[in-house]
Amino acid sequence: MLKQERWHRTNSDAKRPEWGTVLAFLQARMGSTRLPGKVLMSIRGRTILERAVRRLRAAPVVDDVVVLTTTAERDDAIERESIKLGAGVYRGAELDVLERFYEATERYNPDVVIRATADNPLIDIGSIGRIVRVLHADMLDLCMEQDLPYGTATEAVRAEALRRVHTTASLSRHREHVTLYMKEYPQAFRIAYLRPPESLCHSRIRLTVDTIEDFHYMERLISQLPEGEQPVPLQAYIPLASSGFRSKEVQSKDFKKGISGIPMPLQDAPPSMGKPDATKL
Repeated sequence: MLKQERWHRTNSDAKRPEWGTVLAFLQARMGSTRLPGKVLMSIRGRTILERAVRRLRAAPVVDDVVVLTTTAERDDAIERESIKLGAGVYRGAELDVLERFYEATERYNPDVVIRATADNPLIDIGSIGRIVRVLHADMLDLCMEQDLPYGTATEAVRAEALRRVHTTASLSRHREHVTLYMKEYPQAFRIAYLRPPESLCHSRIRLTVDTIEDFHYMERLISQLPEGEQPVPLQAYIPLASSGFRSKEVQSKDFKKGISGIPMPLQDAPPSMGKPDATKL
């Protein structure tokens, strides 16, 4: 058993909210098959990893960010970048990502985990608050939004549910993809798939980096808007992306990973539980 450490709040609201401590666990590794090292590629002076960290931190419900990388030597660079950004770092198994999440959960002892991936430089900041609030209000194990632009969604997972999955899941695909077991056995978990505000419902827009073509596209898109101390809201990019976007089928050659990098087509997702519409949260 790893030693537990209760994370100290770093966001401005020092009062502990009713849903407890929320940590964003950001998956990152250098060994991408299609574009090795992509998470440390720079757009306008910031690495993709930094952009993901900044957007997660900008969500008021998130207490802090921990970068979850592997023990491989090539991922030393990710640890150095994470430390430079002031983020926590946990290093674990490369292929057993579920074990990495479980061990980080035991180390930092959050109540809620936000699962995100470091190849997504335009994570929707507002979505994080919406899914955490519904997770808490409806006593869910897993909550996420559908129909956001591809690559902008995150998942809110109750830490206790992660522990259950770690104990139960044994197949390699369930160990590699952290929440896939829960989605394949929805009868054993309380899961909600929410609909975001209508202005954000653009599931055919692709805003992730899997290939060099993706990177150049995101570089051009992000460069069209001025940036300040706070990240630019996702809403500001959607009109630009909508005006000439490439479908995710074209960009990714029909490789469908689901809204949060999970190999699960959206049409196969179980029906929503809890609140079906998060537009008023």
